[in-house]
Amino acid sequence: MFDLVVKNGLCLVDDRFLDCNIGIEGNKIAYIGKNKVKGEEEINARDCLVLPGFFNAHTHSAMTLLRGYAEALPLNQWLDKVWKIEAMLDESSIYWGSMLACIEMLRNGVTCFADMYIHMDSVAKAVEESGIRAVLGYGMADRGIEERIEKEIRIAMDFSERWNGRSRVKVMLTPHAIYTCSKEFLSIINKIAKEKGILKHIHVSETLWEVKESKKKFEKTPVELLDSIGFLDKKTILVHCVWLSDAEIKKIAEKEASVVHCPSSNLKLSSGIARVAEMVESGIDVAIGTDGAASNNMLNPLLEARTAALLQQLRRKFLNPLKYLEMVSKNGYMIYGIDGGEIMEGKIADIVIFELKLHHMPFYDYKNSLLFSSTGNEVRDVIVDGKVVLEDRELVYVDEERILDKILDKISKIISQNGD
Repeated sequence: MFDLVVKNGLCLVDDRFLDCNIGIEGNKIAYIGKNKVKGEEEINARDCLVLPGFFNAHTHSAMTLLRGYAEALPLNQWLDKVWKIEAMLDESSIYWGSMLACIEMLRNGVTCFADMYIHMDSVAKAVEESGIRAVLGYGMADRGIEERIEKEIRIAMDFSERWNGRSRVKVMLTPHAIYTCSKEFLSIINKIAKEKGILKHIHVSETLWEVKESKKKFEKTPVELLDSIGFLDKKTILVHCVWLSDAEIKKIAEKEASVVHCPSSNLKLSSGIARVAEMVESGIDVAIGTDGAASNNMLNPLLEARTAALLQQLRRKFLNPLKYLEMVSKNGYMIYGIDGGEIMEGKIADIVIFELKLHHMPFYDYKNSLLFSSTGNEVRDVIVDGKVVLEDRELVYVDEERILDKILDKISKIISQNGD
């Protein structure tokens, strides 16, 4: 008798869809096979796909509060407008914005997300209460002011000590970018990360402006700068990487650093199209992120995977659709060091039950249908850490109406304070 059983589903195991039942014991997948199994709790997945949970590998969850606020702007102008509002956000605002993000992501099949932002205790609290999993870090920026370095590191490390390993939370160190963090600051962060074995996560080469400014200031590109201080290694996650040379792609691969691709955000902010196919071909592990709702509007990694595939095909670069499905599940778990993202015995039970719809038919290949014909709204049930958190499209731990009421209240106060 298992704690939880998913039966009669068409399960994505390795690179194939198989008819099988899944037995879950505690928070791990304990059995996969065709034998009839019993559970204290059972989910009938007949006529559904059973998938590894989706991983949103880069977002700023509380930016749901700014969804639609700064539109039709390139990144530099967008940042100026967004930073003005962010200065007004308090812990309560971040909590409710993050709760909204958590329920949106769960409904889209996201079982884990990576987040760098402010007031991160509030984000962690939202993770704890909603039932989702997350990798979290305080978004550090010294802005070239030496007096800020100690304070920023203290905030980050205090958060790390309070939350690492608690309530499905893993922590990382998250300097914002090379244009908001001094070289000295990045070197200190790198040293701490290596000493403590902590992941590092940073925006890199998102825009051509960033690359040009880096060359002016350091006579190096952002990737070259990070490499020069020993920042690139297997525990480094580089976000965006839109403007990379062949040599930089080769360097990232050699150092075994990973990349998170956020295609919709890059398109919306007119940043460019990342050379994802070349990264994959070079051996770089690439995962998919949505970025924040202010620069994407939706927190739906499956749609991001579709966009990523279409952009590469526009460049006449064709990858197997399975590669993109791995980017949105397996690769996220892998680069963040969490033993999930696959339907496999012994893996963490983060699982999505996905209903097939009219717009998927006919089924020549389930992987193709899943990638190119899905919206994310097909998600029916979500299991995180062996527990059902979305059951027949109903959230188990969250009062959705209360959250929406709170969000409307927070937004009206922010707008009135800003004079908009």
